[in-house]
Amino acid sequence: MTLIRQSVGTLAIALLSSAAIAQSPTVSLLDYRTTVPSGWSSRTPSSSSRLAEYTAAGGVEVVVYFFGKGSGGNVQANLTRWKGQFSTPDSSPVPETITRDSTGIFPITFAEYRGTYRRGIGAGSADSVKTGQALIAAIAETPRGTMFVQMFGPSAAVAGQRDAFMKFVRGLKDSGPGNDPAR
Repeated sequence: MTLIRQSVGTLAIALLSSAAIAQSPTVSLLDYRTTVPSGWSSRTPSSSSRLAEYTAAGGVEVVVYFFGKGSGGNVQANLTRWKGQFSTPDSSPVPETITRDSTGIFPITFAEYRGTYRRGIGAGSADSVKTGQALIAAIAETPRGTMFVQMFGPSAAVAGQRDAFMKFVRGLKDSGPGNDPAR
């Protein structure tokens, strides 16, 4: 009887530990690791330029792009392109917030836009136009190449995932020994 209780107790602890790990997996991106927020579901990247893809509540999508070392354009060109994918109903300027973070192991530029979003390369297709959208994008200028991390979807849902996104991007740490992104 005691052996059965110990086995059940050990099994319960193992299951709880597995559940905790499953809620906060880490991912390796260009040999940098970060913790994937709980509530984000991984999906198979739809192209070779995508290192990772996630979905979150409310129709939010997160995509990590890498086009190769030295590729993908400079920071300003990307900011200009992303802003150009947005418009407002009254043609007023698109709300934009740009911040730069150099407190980590490499510089990161964050950009935030809201409005009517025409996703895609160039002007995007007519069926890609969606109102009430937001994009939060990060340009991580790593020594291994530039990663572009984008979170987009309905404005309220993106706002609800903003802190998780920022932690995901700022949590990028070198995958070398002793570098745990959860710390």
